Amino acid sequence: MMGKKLGKLYILFGVAALGIGLAGGPAHALGITPSTSGVIPGSSLTPATGPANCEPGCVYRAFGLPNDGSLSLLYKAGQGTIVSETGLFATSYTTKFNSDASGASITFDGTGLAISCPSCYLAVKDGIHAPTYYFFNLSSWNGTETINLSGFWPGAGSISQVSIWGTRTAGVPEPSSLLLLGSGLAGIGMWRRKASKI
Repeated sequence: MMGKKLGKLYILFGVAALGIGLAGGPAHALGITPSTSGVIPGSSLTPATGPANCEPGCVYRAFGLPNDGSLSLLYKAGQGTIVSETGLFATSYTTKFNSDASGASITFDGTGLAISCPSCYLAVKDGIHAPTYYFFNLSSWNGTETINLSGFWPGAGSISQVSIWGTRTAGVPEPSSLLLLGSGLAGIGMWRRKASKI
C-alpha cells in the first residue's frame, strides 16, 4: 500500500518537474528605447545612420568591428508583410509590432534553440526617417529574455524591421529548463525502478 502511494508521489513529482522544465521557467524582459545606453560604444545615444538595407555593413561600422564576414543573420522580422521571419533562429522567435509600430516585442518561443553568443547586435530600422537605424549591443541579453522595444520614431515613422546579428550560430536551451527536465525524468525513473521491485 505504501509502495503504491510512493509510486504516485514519484509520478506527480516527475510530471510536474517535466512540465515546468518544458515551459522554460519564468520569463524576463529587456527594455530598449532609442535612449538606451550602449547604442554606440562611448555614447548613450547618437545612433549610427546608414542607407536603407545597409546590413550587415552598417552593423560592423556602428560598433567599430572589422568587416570580416564574421557576423551572421541570426533573426530578422518585419512589420506586416515587409519581411517574413528569417535567419538561423527564425523558428525560435516571434516578433509582435505595436499598432503604431513605434515599438515591438521579440519573444523566444521556448521550443527551439535560443541564441547564445558573446557578441550580438540588434538593428532597428525605419529606412525613411532620420535616423534610418538604431543599433544596440545585446551583450547583456541571455537569448531567452523578451526584448521590448518602445519609443522609436513616435509620430514620425515606424519600425519597419528588426534584426539580430551575431558572431556565433550555436544556440543552447535555457539551463533552468534542462535542470527541471532532468528532475522530471529522474522522478519518473525512480518510480519505474520502485514499481519493478514490487
